[in-house]
Amino acid sequence: MKISAPLMTAALLAALCDTAAATPVTDLWNSCRFEVGQTAGEFYRVRTFGRERETTNRILQFIETREKTVTFSLPWTYTGDQNATPVVGGYSVVTDLDGKPRFILRTTSVKTVPYKDVTAEDSQYEGPGVRTLEAWRKVHWDFFTVSLQPLKKVPTEDMPVTVEKFEVVCKPR
Repeated sequence: MKISAPLMTAALLAALCDTAAATPVTDLWNSCRFEVGQTAGEFYRVRTFGRERETTNRILQFIETREKTVTFSLPWTYTGDQNATPVVGGYSVVTDLDGKPRFILRTTSVKTVPYKDVTAEDSQYEGPGVRTLEAWRKVHWDFFTVSLQPLKKVPTEDMPVTVEKFEVVCKPR
């Protein structure tokens, strides 16, 4: 049987894409996507939390045990980047700092407010030790200061902060 060049190219591309897609992250997505009601082609973000291994591991533990169900980010750091922009109903495969997938989150709400307008009601869903508004402000001001350095910006009381609530919807089996 003779295969036409366009068909062979399409078949080769499909095979290459399937091979390239075989990673621990895509394996977790593919094993969980039916549970969360998604098809293979649905978009998901890949993300991690924190910068240092100890902090990241602690945050991941709090998320996994559902002690942390909110995260805060700066739209300035992801504007126009579909891979980083949170959307209600969107999914994120969360990895540790080595890229090992830990679980899948579904975003349940997103709002953006000035830093000064983040409330105690918002911060209460943060991990232990950062739930009070005072603790939240200290930790996040420092985190945002470092996050903004590559953009040559400094934090201000009026800077936009995205408050993203989420739920764990799948873990590796």
